[in-house]
Amino acid sequence: MSALNQHDEPERDPIAVPQSAIDARSVTHAHKALPVWVRLAFDDGRQPQTDKGFALAWTGRHVLVQVLWRMSYYQAAREFWVEATQVDRRQIEPQWIGRSA
Repeated sequence: MSALNQHDEPERDPIAVPQSAIDARSVTHAHKALPVWVRLAFDDGRQPQTDKGFALAWTGRHVLVQVLWRMSYYQAAREFWVEATQVDRRQIEPQWIGRSA
């Protein structure tokens, strides 16, 4: 049995900036999603976790990130607005590096 099927409850959402706090006029949308590391905090006593994600849009203070999130027995892409201080750029190396021709 897959490890994903052993969970029967979705993962609780992290602390996120509410959509109502985002000024839609100041949002810049990425032409191409940027790979990032995002530090997610929780209000249920769990330790913060750092996940791979993609920055989809940003303002001067906030970033809209997309991460894989456990939803009962499967994972799905979820989007959260977080503080910009929680996000760092990451590099994705081309897949052909290290392969013989």
